[in-house]
Amino acid sequence: MKLKLSRISLTAGALLVLSLCLPWTIMGQSPDLNRVRKYVPDAPAQAPAGNEWTFSADRVSGDHTSEYVEAFGNVSLSLGDDQLRADFARYYQSTGWVFLKGNIRAHWGGDFLQADEGEFDLTNMTGWLKNGKLFMAKPHIYVEAERVGKAVGDSYTFKNAKVTSCAGEKPAWSVTTEEGDIDLDGRIKLYRSAFRVKDVPVFFWPYMVLPGRGDRQSGFLMPYLSSSKKLGIQVNLPYFWVINDEMDATFYQNFMSKRGYMQGVEFRHTEDASSRGLWQADFLSDNISAAKEEDEWDDYRDDGLTRKNHDRWWVRGKYDGWLGSPQWKIKLDLDMVSDQNYLRDFQDGPTGFDKTREEFLDVFGRDIENKDSLHRLNKAYVSRSWDRFGVVGLAQYDQNLAYRNGNNPDSMNPTVQILPELNAFAFQQSLGAGFEGAMDAKYDYFHREYGDSGHRIKLTPELKYPMTSRYLTVIPSISLDHTAYSLTHRESVGDLEVVGTGGRDEVIDTTKIKDGFQTRTTWTGGFSAFSEMTRTFAMDEVPKADPSLAGTSRWTRLKNSIMPRVDYVYASHATGQEKLPYFDTYDRVEGRNEVTYSLTSVLDRRRDKVVLSPGSSGEPAAKVARDYLDFLRFRVEQTYDIRESQRMDERDRYERRPFSDVMAELRIKPANFVDFVTRNWFSPYKGDMTQSDNSIRFYKSGLGEITVGYDFLQSLDEYKRTREDSMSIIRMEGEWEINEAVTVGARYRHDFVDEQDLERTLYLDWAAECYTLHFVFSQESNDTRFEVGFDLLTF
Repeated sequence: MKLKLSRISLTAGALLVLSLCLPWTIMGQSPDLNRVRKYVPDAPAQAPAGNEWTFSADRVSGDHTSEYVEAFGNVSLSLGDDQLRADFARYYQSTGWVFLKGNIRAHWGGDFLQADEGEFDLTNMTGWLKNGKLFMAKPHIYVEAERVGKAVGDSYTFKNAKVTSCAGEKPAWSVTTEEGDIDLDGRIKLYRSAFRVKDVPVFFWPYMVLPGRGDRQSGFLMPYLSSSKKLGIQVNLPYFWVINDEMDATFYQNFMSKRGYMQGVEFRHTEDASSRGLWQADFLSDNISAAKEEDEWDDYRDDGLTRKNHDRWWVRGKYDGWLGSPQWKIKLDLDMVSDQNYLRDFQDGPTGFDKTREEFLDVFGRDIENKDSLHRLNKAYVSRSWDRFGVVGLAQYDQNLAYRNGNNPDSMNPTVQILPELNAFAFQQSLGAGFEGAMDAKYDYFHREYGDSGHRIKLTPELKYPMTSRYLTVIPSISLDHTAYSLTHRESVGDLEVVGTGGRDEVIDTTKIKDGFQTRTTWTGGFSAFSEMTRTFAMDEVPKADPSLAGTSRWTRLKNSIMPRVDYVYASHATGQEKLPYFDTYDRVEGRNEVTYSLTSVLDRRRDKVVLSPGSSGEPAAKVARDYLDFLRFRVEQTYDIRESQRMDERDRYERRPFSDVMAELRIKPANFVDFVTRNWFSPYKGDMTQSDNSIRFYKSGLGEITVGYDFLQSLDEYKRTREDSMSIIRMEGEWEINEAVTVGARYRHDFVDEQDLERTLYLDWAAECYTLHFVFSQESNDTRFEVGFDLLTF
C-alpha cells in the first residue's frame, strides 16, 4: 500500500514540474476547447490544430484546475499569422480572455499594435489596449491613443488619439481627436478633432471623415485654394457622396471673395461596361456685372456684347449608353451656359472649363466648344450598325449666346436647330464584276426662330471601280447628289451673313428664296491613282545570339518607301441655287475641277537586339528580338484648281490663283526620347509662308520633358479664302522630375503680333509619403492667379 501511494505521489510531482516548465497550447476558438495541453519531454510533441493558439513563455504557473494560468517573460501567443507578445500574460481558461502587460506587440489580421497593457478575447478576436499604438496597412494609417478598442472584424475605436498616415514622431500632418473609430470598410470617423501640420493646430472641426481602403467612400475632399485678380480669394470645398456601386455625386461649395458663393454638383454613373454618364452644374449670383462694354475685361471687349446678368450658371454633361439593346448606341452631349463670358471667367479649378474639357476628352473622347465660342452645341445621337448597313439619328440644339441677356432679342435669332436628322447608309461593298458601291440617305428638319424652317432630303449613291496592277492602283468613282426641300415656315430676313467654304464670309439674299417644294441634282466624278516604291538597305550585321551580348542593339535594315498619289475631282456647277433655302453650307454647292498631287516618303528602320530568355536547361539563353519604327515621314502636297484658272468673277479685285499653298510635313522620331513635327504652307504667289505648326519634344521617364512649339498664321484676303487675324505664337513648356517626390515645371506663351505674353506659369508638385502638394502661379493676359492644392494620402 505504501508503495502504491509513493508511485501516486511521484506521478503528481512529475506532472506539477511539467506544468510549470514546458510550453502550453491554449485552445481559444470555442469555449469547449479552452483547456491546457501538456507536452511530455523526450516524446513527439502533438502539433496544434489549425484553430488552436500556441502559448509559450519563460515561466508558467498554474494547471488545468486553476481559474487562470500566468506566464512570465517572452510570452508569445500565436494562431497562424496572428501573434501576441508581452512580458506578462494571464489566461482565463473558462472564458478564453487573456490579460497582457509590459511591452505588448501584436500582429493581428495584417494590423500591428503596441501598448503598455491590454486584454483580448481569443474566441472572437476583440479587446482593448492602454496607451496603444495601431498601424493598419489597409488603410495606411497610424493611430496613437490613450485607449484603443478592437471590435469584431477589422474595426477599432479609440479615445484621445492622434491619427496620421505619416511615419515618424512629428508627422507632416496629423489629426488629434477626442474620439474616433475605424469601421469594417476602413473609413475613419473623427469627433471633435483638430488638423495639425507638424503638431501645430491649423483648424478645428467637430466631425471629420478620412478615406480608408481603396473602395470609394463618402466624405469631404480636400479643398481647392487660389487667389486671382479676377475672382479674389477662392475656397472650393467638395463633398463626395457614394450613392451605390454604380453612382456617386460630388457637391462643390465654392466661395470667391470678389464674385460670391457658387454651388456646384457633379453626378457620375456607370450601369455596365457599355454605359457611362457624367453630368455637372454650377450656379452663382455674381457680385459683378458688366452692363456697358467698358465695364468688361479688356479681352472681352469689341464683340458688341455686354453681360448685364447677375445669375450665372453652366450645365454640361456627356453620356454613352444603349437603348433597349446594346447594339443601339446612344451618345448625349449637354452644354448650356448663362452668358458669353462665363467660361472665360471660370476656367480654372475643379469645376472650371479646363478641368471639365480635360475630363470629357479623357472619359468620352469627345470635346466641347472652345470657351470663346458663342455657340454651345447640345446633341443626342442614336446609332445602329449591321455588317453592311447602318443608321444614325441626331437632334441638335445650338445655343447662340449672342441672343441672351438682352444683347439681341430671341425673336430675331436666325440660329438653325436640327430637330431631327436621320441618316441611313450602306457601307462600301462589292456589287459584282469588279464594281463597288455605297449609298447615303439623309433627312433633316431645320427650325429657326427667325428665318426659314423646313425639311431637306439628300440621296447620295456612289460607284467605284478599283483597278490594280503591280505598279499602280487607279480607282475611278462617280456619285450623285439629289437634294429636295420643303419649307414649313417661310420668312424673308433680308441679307443673311454666313461663313462659307474657305472661311470666306458670304451673304445670302433671302428675298430670292422660293417657297414650296424644290429639288437640285448634281454629280461628282474623278479618280485616285497611287503607287508605292520601296527599297531596303542593309546597314549592319545582325548581332549573334550570345548571352555576353545581352542588351546590344543595332539598326540592321533601313527601308525607304516612296508613295506618289494623284486625286482628281470634278463636281458639276448647279445654277439657280439662290432660289433654294439656306440651312448650312451643303445648300450652296460650288462646282469643282481640281487635281491634287502629293508625294510621301517614309523611312522605316529594323532594329535587332540581343535579349535573354529562360533556357531548357535552366541557364539563361540569348535570342535576337526585332522591332520596327517609321522614324521619318515626309509629305508634300498641292492642289491645282482648273475652275479658278478660268474664273472671270471679280477679276478687278482678286487675281487668279489656281495653285494652292504647298503643304510640307515632316515627322521625325529617331528614338524614344525625341519627337519632332513640322507642317508648313507656302504660297507660290506671295513667295512666303502662310501657315506653320511646329513642335519638338524631348522627354525621358524619371527625368522630365521639354517642349517647344511655334504656331504661325498669316491674314489673307483672296477670292477662295479669307483670314482676318494673324497669329504668331511661341510656346515653351518644361517639366523636371527632381526626385521621386518633387516635380517642377513652367509654361510660357508669347504673341508676337500683339507683342504680349499670353501665359507665364510656374508650378510645383510635391508627392511625399502621406500627402501631395500643388503650387501654381500663373499670369495670363487678363488675370493673375495663385493656386494651392493638397491631398492627404491615407491608403
